[in-house]
Amino acid sequence: MLELKLRENSTHLEVTLHGALTLREVKDAYDYFSPLWQRQKIFIVNLASVTDLDTIGFQVLLYWKIQAKTDGRKLHYVNHSTPVLAAMDLFGSVATFGDKIRLSEADKERFKFSYGARRTPPPAVH
Repeated sequence: MLELKLRENSTHLEVTLHGALTLREVKDAYDYFSPLWQRQKIFIVNLASVTDLDTIGFQVLLYWKIQAKTDGRKLHYVNHSTPVLAAMDLFGSVATFGDKIRLSEADKERFKFSYGARRTPPPAVH
């Protein structure tokens, strides 16, 4: 089950997700966000309490990010939970999302996010 809580001020909308964002909950999350999208404010989505994230949940997060960029809007994911970090690591998508990530000590050990960190020299042309 997914709970969504909204806080709003004059410039920002902050939505906190509590629970799983999986196939069962994706429609509810999408329906919740749709009318909020009409408001011309910066979106902040707090992911600290996301307890489970499957591929469709991941795709929805990616879709919202792409849609924000397409619409010229700002959307920031903050406080990524371990399940969200695991999905981002699995799909190599940290740079794609472009949000700052703060890792707990346990998550620092678990996730290195080092892919793409080393530059491979181009092959020699003969």
